[in-house]
Amino acid sequence: MEGMKPVKVYSCADRVVADMITETLNNRGIPAYSESKGSGDYMNIYMGTSVFGNDIYVNEKDADRAKEIIDALTVPIGEKASAGDADLLVRPPDKRLRVVRIISLIAAVLMVIGAVVPSLANILFG
Repeated sequence: MEGMKPVKVYSCADRVVADMITETLNNRGIPAYSESKGSGDYMNIYMGTSVFGNDIYVNEKDADRAKEIIDALTVPIGEKASAGDADLLVRPPDKRLRVVRIISLIAAVLMVIGAVVPSLANILFG
């Protein structure tokens, strides 16, 4: 059995997008995984999101096919994919995902405030 020689085929700003792309590649028979850049893993654990983005890796022999699939998945809105790519396209993320992210951000901010304010009150009013 031959070992995997990972090659970076795509970088994206969002873990959710990276997960969708890697899942699509895996469903199409191309083993893929994503890694957070920099200290992104820590940010994902602590804040639930990272500003560092994610890189997607596949086996060297599958890189060309993976790039074709990713290109078909990431066609900008308003552009049309070629006829052969029609089966690869997925719906663009809807507005519900944006709402979920905003609510999650608000919840994270409230949790931080809830943790910091009592401590500050103890320090100030002892």
